[in-house]
Amino acid sequence: MTDLQLNSNQLRVSIIGLGLLGASLGMALRGKNILRTGWARREEIRKAAINYDVVDEVFDTPQESVRNADIVVLAMPIPQILEYIPLLGDCMKKGSTITDLGSIKESILKQSATLPAEVFYIGSHPMAGTEKSGFYAAFPTLYENADVFITPAQNAPQSSVDQLFSLWKCIGTHPSVIDAKHHDAIVARTSHVLHVLASALTTGILDARDSDTEAELFRGCATGFRDTCRIASSNPQMWREIVEHNREAVLDALEEFDQIYNKFKQEIRDRDFDSFEKDFARGKLLRDRWLEYKKNNSR
Repeated sequence: MTDLQLNSNQLRVSIIGLGLLGASLGMALRGKNILRTGWARREEIRKAAINYDVVDEVFDTPQESVRNADIVVLAMPIPQILEYIPLLGDCMKKGSTITDLGSIKESILKQSATLPAEVFYIGSHPMAGTEKSGFYAAFPTLYENADVFITPAQNAPQSSVDQLFSLWKCIGTHPSVIDAKHHDAIVARTSHVLHVLASALTTGILDARDSDTEAELFRGCATGFRDTCRIASSNPQMWREIVEHNREAVLDALEEFDQIYNKFKQEIRDRDFDSFEKDFARGKLLRDRWLEYKKNNSR
């Protein structure tokens, strides 16, 4: 992949949406010799973005922010990403790239067909985030050591893919290129189902018939519950939108999980604890291997 050419021609990156993801990206790009422009719907956030050095310039409209950008980043909920792609495409210069930080890609890729011929869509999905949201939850190391899926449209030139790849590399992430449909199937299994299960598990454990029972359940939950169910505190509307736009892949992933979960139930029912221990050990092994992968990819 080519390195960013930032000395003679400073790269201009416009971040549309300055919540957790967009503001954290702006912070991460500090000191990279990149001109950061941005827009947020609320004037308060636009002013704060300058005061906290999240971006170098803000504009009153998203159209102004993207006009001279080389790369436009849509850091917004999925419905707004779908809305803003056709609104902004005609304002962007020839040869520029529009990307997004959305958790699904196939629907957004289809919407990118509305872009002018010389504006290229290349999706981005950094595997990073927290259960919190909003500008004031942002921090500069959110993306550090994160894997990032890059999903180019067919018409995107390799030079534009390389440029976006290098942008993600320069803030310490590990980008890789993947097909949009395959991306949606993977993240349904690795992310979307986790949020569904965390919410279901939290409800199943804590939903009580009366206040006394609830108090007993609360006392019975410690760090294991906290760590397992942390993401149940995520934004419900956001997750409704994600699952709605990735419905089939999420259902497929839930079916796969059901098979494994039901196998554990059957082993317990049959008192087949040798098989239970073997399957439990398999889960431990896979998690340990994942931890080793993350350790080896850290900087």
